[in-house]
Amino acid sequence: MSAPLAPAAVFVGRFQPPHAAHVATVLHALKRASRVLVLLGSANLARSIRNPFSAPERAAMFGAALREAGVRRGRVLFRPLPDRFDADLWAADVRAAAAEVFGPEVPVLLVGFEKDASTSYLRWFPGWERLPAPEVPGLNATDLRAAWLTRRPLPESVPQAVRAFLTRFARTPAFVRLQAEWAAVETARAALPPGAHLQEERWLHVQAEQVWLHTRRGPIGHGLWELPGRVLPPGERPAVPADAVFDHPARALVAPTAAHVWLGPPPGVFPSRPVPLARALALPRRFHEDHHVILTRLLGRV
Repeated sequence: MSAPLAPAAVFVGRFQPPHAAHVATVLHALKRASRVLVLLGSANLARSIRNPFSAPERAAMFGAALREAGVRRGRVLFRPLPDRFDADLWAADVRAAAAEVFGPEVPVLLVGFEKDASTSYLRWFPGWERLPAPEVPGLNATDLRAAWLTRRPLPESVPQAVRAFLTRFARTPAFVRLQAEWAAVETARAALPPGAHLQEERWLHVQAEQVWLHTRRGPIGHGLWELPGRVLPPGERPAVPADAVFDHPARALVAPTAAHVWLGPPPGVFPSRPVPLARALALPRRFHEDHHVILTRLLGRV
């Protein structure tokens, strides 16, 4: 009779950047699991103040921090995980990644703790055993990013390997752009009424294997492609119903914003230019916020 398969663990997060609580969680999981698969979320989104690091950069930081903690190579695997802004599609991606790495028969432990709504995904995998993670009070990546982008001292709980990477990155032009975006987002948020939920109008025009896009020029998402259109002033709504609405609460940087999207050419007041559709589809991290997700989701309706 064959021996039962050793369990494997899946740990999902953005890890922007990895910190001591993330390392402690993996160490905790390795006490129960033979291997841990770390899925690096938001891998399809452009560099921004919410997601400043690419999936390879996060894998390098996290892997180095784990080696500092004594974890041998091969026990922890890293894979990118795109944001779908759809819970069912996203959960299917997680399951598919685990099956590809571990095989369909290996029992899976889902690692995490429910600290807020962002970890409600722990309830979306009823076939997997949950492995609660140790919580480190007062430590989160949001505050860490704020300290880093404003050049305040980093918490002592930042692993040395991560600290070294952040120091090197702070000498790059990308860091300067992120600092400008941080300041612009803070200014934009301060100008909004408390609890503001915004609306935006966008147009998706595809013709002759080209898609019409606009290149952002302001400090928020500078240089990225977006669907032509605009964000409406607070309290204002589109005059006519759109062909589709995208309203995931985490899709926009400044405030919760519902994107009302029409299929067809944008009004002339919104500048845009044709980009080969194949090129646009191949470059998701060239798009602002979730505009590449919107493009791919609606292509079947164009």
